[in-house]
Amino acid sequence: MNNRLARFLLPCLAAALLFSCSNSPAELVAKHTKRGDEYVQKEQYKEAVIEYKNAVKAGPNDAALHFKLAKAAMEAREFPTAFQEIKKTVELDPGNYEAQTKLGEIYVASGKTDEAGQIADNLVKSRPQDPAGYILKSGLAVRRGKVDEAIAQLKKAIELDPKAVRPILTVGNLYLLKRDRKSAMEWYDKALASAPDAPEVHVARGNLFFATGERDEGEKEYRKAIGLSKEKENLRIALAEHYLYQGRLEDAEKELNAVIKEMNSQKARKALAEIKLETGRAEEAKPIVDAILKENEKDLDGKYLKGRIALAEKRLEVAKALFADVIKQDATMARAHLYNGLTQVLQGYVDVGKKEVQEAVRLDPNNVRARLVLGEVYLQSNAPAAAEQEAVEVLRRNPSNVQAAVLYGDSFLARKEWKKAEQAYETMVKQMPKNPLGYYKMGLVRKFQNKPSEAAGYFAQAVERNPKDLASVNEYLFALLAAKQPDKAKKVLDEYVAKEPKNPLLWEIAGRFHLAKGEPAEAETAFLKAIELAPDFTQPYYELGVLYIAQKKLPEADAKLSKVIENNDRNVGAHTLLGIVRNSLGKIDEANKEYRRALELSPKNALAANNLAANLSDHGGNLDEALKFVQIAREAAPEDPNVADTLGWIYYKKGLFDTAYPLISDASRKLEKNAVVRYHHGMALSKKGKPKEAAAELRAALALDANFTGAAEAKKVLGEMK
Repeated sequence: MNNRLARFLLPCLAAALLFSCSNSPAELVAKHTKRGDEYVQKEQYKEAVIEYKNAVKAGPNDAALHFKLAKAAMEAREFPTAFQEIKKTVELDPGNYEAQTKLGEIYVASGKTDEAGQIADNLVKSRPQDPAGYILKSGLAVRRGKVDEAIAQLKKAIELDPKAVRPILTVGNLYLLKRDRKSAMEWYDKALASAPDAPEVHVARGNLFFATGERDEGEKEYRKAIGLSKEKENLRIALAEHYLYQGRLEDAEKELNAVIKEMNSQKARKALAEIKLETGRAEEAKPIVDAILKENEKDLDGKYLKGRIALAEKRLEVAKALFADVIKQDATMARAHLYNGLTQVLQGYVDVGKKEVQEAVRLDPNNVRARLVLGEVYLQSNAPAAAEQEAVEVLRRNPSNVQAAVLYGDSFLARKEWKKAEQAYETMVKQMPKNPLGYYKMGLVRKFQNKPSEAAGYFAQAVERNPKDLASVNEYLFALLAAKQPDKAKKVLDEYVAKEPKNPLLWEIAGRFHLAKGEPAEAETAFLKAIELAPDFTQPYYELGVLYIAQKKLPEADAKLSKVIENNDRNVGAHTLLGIVRNSLGKIDEANKEYRRALELSPKNALAANNLAANLSDHGGNLDEALKFVQIAREAAPEDPNVADTLGWIYYKKGLFDTAYPLISDASRKLEKNAVVRYHHGMALSKKGKPKEAAAELRAALALDANFTGAAEAKKVLGEMK
């Protein structure tokens, strides 16, 4: 055969073979659908999704196929795929009311209330005897904060289908949200009568008992649910999480270890690693995560957990890279988006971080942790109403969630709606009388209302329940001082210092206590002791700087610290504090020299890095260099509002106003007596197009200190506003 003929015949032969062996579209649909159905029966939903996707490719206009794919994707927690396929199902078959209902539920969960409302209205109008429309209307009412209306809509649905358990349980949850335990219990009893062997009924009842502090009863209900359910592994992990929320850490880990041993459960291993991380024990999480990755180095959960370890160790760039790698491989993993968002927030990219957390909620509307983090971000961004909504979304699913209850109360506290905040915290006290958190929060409400004696009473109860919680001890001491009980406060402080004489946090509290009592010499001694015990602890430096300025002892402090450095040039604390003193004396270049030396000795010294960055940005330095130093400070002290303000101000100077504003706004809320921070907030508000609020902040800054750095600019901007 000549080459020319071969070149002609071979393609023809290949084509003939191809067409003779291929299946028709209908055959491909049947083959892949059958495989998908088989995987669904085996509860192998990820594999089912793959088969149904192949079926849909062959039969793109088959609404039933799209719906099968959507339901399998929901089970596989591939929510974006589920959403797209449900939308396609409704588009191809508007008469598929089940698909319409599921689409409406997704819209409710993702906050698309207009779209959900249209579907709900259509369902009620076209199918008035179908409970689905009323259930959707109930979810919309909850999002609007109208719990009574939500209950009324659910009751209509239950009249139409009295045996449907989920609406009955949801009514119980909503009554519990209203703090009406009696009514909640009545509806849970109805659910039990309707479906005594339904695991979800016992789970809901268990949640009620846990929420009302009846731990033994809650555990009994969960054990019943575990006995009745196929999902024993997941329910036992959920029970372990309840133990954790109750402060029963040992019981939580014992349960998870039992699940690991009995079921060789990787889920339980991962949950155990999460608990270790949530409770600040990254070192204990490491061997668990290493074991997960040793078994499968490509395990995305393992990589995600490795990112969380890096985050716990404040290796933010490493954490961000790991989360980005996980997201690149699986863009639907909500947890990776969540912690990537948290990392971004900690680095100062608040808007970017918020979008990532919002994406986590979009991908998994039932992700409790994502909703709680989003709520906290909203609080930090001065959007308490949005924070409240996220708390409600968690509480309507699980009224026993403690963190959601705290977020719910804090959203009212931020708005100074004292009565509503008290109601939320009082419920916590009733439900968890042995937990100090409710008492601590009640103390804050009383403190902010200038009722120090009542505040002291609540803080005392918080300290009684957890004597090691120094946040409660701190509030208790200063509430006693404000209530004119200094001797009692001094006695409490002395007892704590005597028990833990090497605790720098206690010495810092002691310094502020002596300052409040008008005892500057004792305050100075206490702050210096705190610095001696923990040279990288930034707060005592700030306090000492303020003290020296107030006493007009800056030259003496300069001489004293210079002598210390002369004797020991490697004293990081002395270099840092001398930098602060020289900053206050207006010797900026000399101050920067001390900060740079401190950073040579201690590269992650947050205070030196922050102050150097602030000086560079305020006195004509290189903004990129300033940004480098403030990011060092942010990584070392991600919660410090002074660092947040410096970072925000550098972004402001670089013209990145949207990035700057959330950082400066949050810092201003936390440092309301700092003239420079209030000035920064005013300038940021002016760039956000809020002249009235900007003017108020600039006036507040000048009232605090008429001569702060930037006062002239503040006066100029105020004059232009007039």
